[in-house]
Amino acid sequence: MKKLQEFRNQIDNDEGLKKKRKVLISVCVVFIALNITGATLEEANTFIFKLKFTKATSLSYLFVGTILYLTLRYFGYAREFHEKLFNFWSSRLLSDYRVLNFNPHEHDFTGLLSSAIKVYVGDEPGIQSPSYKVTGLFKRNLTYDSENVDEYGVDCFYTANIELNRYDKKWTRRKFLSLLMFEANYQFNAFIKSRENLDLYFPYFVSLLALLSLYFKPI
Repeated sequence: MKKLQEFRNQIDNDEGLKKKRKVLISVCVVFIALNITGATLEEANTFIFKLKFTKATSLSYLFVGTILYLTLRYFGYAREFHEKLFNFWSSRLLSDYRVLNFNPHEHDFTGLLSSAIKVYVGDEPGIQSPSYKVTGLFKRNLTYDSENVDEYGVDCFYTANIELNRYDKKWTRRKFLSLLMFEANYQFNAFIKSRENLDLYFPYFVSLLALLSLYFKPI
């Protein structure tokens, strides 16, 4: 809970993120208003200049380019927070005893993901604290800290990887689909129960709505 509160404070106090979000939403709202209401921007007073826009299509393309650019800029600032949010809900996922649970008495794992773990805890103690990793569409991995000794007798530390898209008799495609169901449930709960998700994803929603409004203008 303390880490979550610290994370909230980071989002609330990040001036760069707030500025990019404000500019992106402002541009999107103006563009949506122009498209949905059917209004056309004919004149704009800027200091002593009087401008008249006669090519509405060109103006729309300018808005689209601006929105895409601002969305990418916003993502650049928000990416760090997206990764932290992922770590929050994925750690909860791996803490679910139905997904993965380490039994210290038997020195072995139980739960859904136990079928995918082929290493012995005594040889790989880092597997007791694995991390969940998404590497692509329907591609999932378990990672953990490991070490070995090279030919010179020097300890080498690295991140070991268990690919969950490789199936066998124990770890089947059906079990992998069950894992995706658990994942979707934790993602959904994190999205609706954490205001941080709404704060971060709302600008993307407004940006998408603005782009769609270009093609759904009122007749």
